[in-house]
Amino acid sequence: MLPARLLRTSSFRLTLAYAGLFGASVLILFGVIYWATDMYITRSLDAAIDSDFVELGNTVNAGGRALLARQIHERLRQMPRGAMHYLLEDQDGNVIAGDLPRFAKSTGRYDLNVHEADSRSRHQRGIRARGAALSGGDYLMVGIDAHPRDEMHELILRAFGWGSGITLVLAFGGGALLSSSLLRRVETISRAAREIMSGDFAQRIPVREADDEFDHLVTSLNAMLDRIQSSMESVRQVSDDIAHDLRTPLTRLRQRLEQGQRARSPEEWHSAAAGCIAEMDAILETFGALLRIAQIESGAAVRHFGEVDLSDVLRTMAEVYEPMADEKGQSFTAQISCGLTVWGDRELVGQMLANIIENAMKHSPPGARIGLETTVCPTEINVAVTDSGPGIPADEHRNVFSRFYRLESSRSTPGSGLGLSLVEAIARLHRVRIDLADNDPGLHLNLRFAPVGAAEIAGCTLADRAQGT
Repeated sequence: MLPARLLRTSSFRLTLAYAGLFGASVLILFGVIYWATDMYITRSLDAAIDSDFVELGNTVNAGGRALLARQIHERLRQMPRGAMHYLLEDQDGNVIAGDLPRFAKSTGRYDLNVHEADSRSRHQRGIRARGAALSGGDYLMVGIDAHPRDEMHELILRAFGWGSGITLVLAFGGGALLSSSLLRRVETISRAAREIMSGDFAQRIPVREADDEFDHLVTSLNAMLDRIQSSMESVRQVSDDIAHDLRTPLTRLRQRLEQGQRARSPEEWHSAAAGCIAEMDAILETFGALLRIAQIESGAAVRHFGEVDLSDVLRTMAEVYEPMADEKGQSFTAQISCGLTVWGDRELVGQMLANIIENAMKHSPPGARIGLETTVCPTEINVAVTDSGPGIPADEHRNVFSRFYRLESSRSTPGSGLGLSLVEAIARLHRVRIDLADNDPGLHLNLRFAPVGAAEIAGCTLADRAQGT
């Protein structure tokens, strides 16, 4: 099964494609080398023949046919197995001298295949030759042994054959090894996916620390699995919280309905009905807050992000909540800088600020001071909401952002415990950091925005802005 799977892998097919491309390149290179080598050796052979032709031509001019024949005989006698070969014919085709067989009187350059001197041998030897007509009708052919050229051709062919064979072996072997390695890594991912599908949501894909594309993919998949597991745990926690925290209002609702059943007068019935409506409103408010948090955490609102005039939003908050603070006997002060611009959703940013201010006002007694102040740093915009109420203990700072979590001192006040959870969800979506500190007395909550906009408060570019979305 494994070899068959290897042959079907994309990496193996890609390796074969590259091997074919490399083989075609080698074939072209072989053709060029073969042609260039053949041309070089052939020119060298022709140069040796031409040199001999010149010398023999001088002999003809000096002593005629007889002297030429004697010189050919002498050369062949001194070097019977030499590289040079000759043929001298008269005008009737009779061989006068030489060791080459009779040949049609063709002029020019050509290649011959002649038998070895030993007549019993059927082996033929290649000869590069040149023929020319002499004065008086004689014909002279001078040839040179082309064995070096044949050997070079054979050497090139042998080298190409071995090289091609080794290339194919390496291509198939390398493709098999590469495919096997990739197949093992893919199988590791598949095995982890199957275990996760079977219910083991804590399972993660191992990272080999090779810092390659597979590690990057595995890191992204593990991050996605972490996010999914966190979301599932969050859903499970929300379900548990709903079952726990809605039990009390549902119990009160049932009690009020029972009171309505036992009502003996219209006034008692109307009182029970009003209590039921109030309890139902509280339950609907809780579910509405949960749905709102779920929508924010889904990240869908990011598509509608744009530049938000934070200064204008803060001034609107001050205009809305200053009269409300006066009604409760509290003082509200605001110090807002101009030209503050952030990247996000104006409605969500306004809701986050409203929840924070309302939370400060709700848990602060009459006479308390509520403050809204901005400060601009080189890399961030700080928005601080302060109060002089009872504050939050330092060890409870992170717990207050949990859903349905309420301090013991706040359980008697109306509310679902989702206000700050909604704040944290909006802040996380906008990449806003939340810091809690003691205001001595009261609470100091600081929102740290990353500034953007035409004023370039922090020098952020459009690319930074796009990355933030």
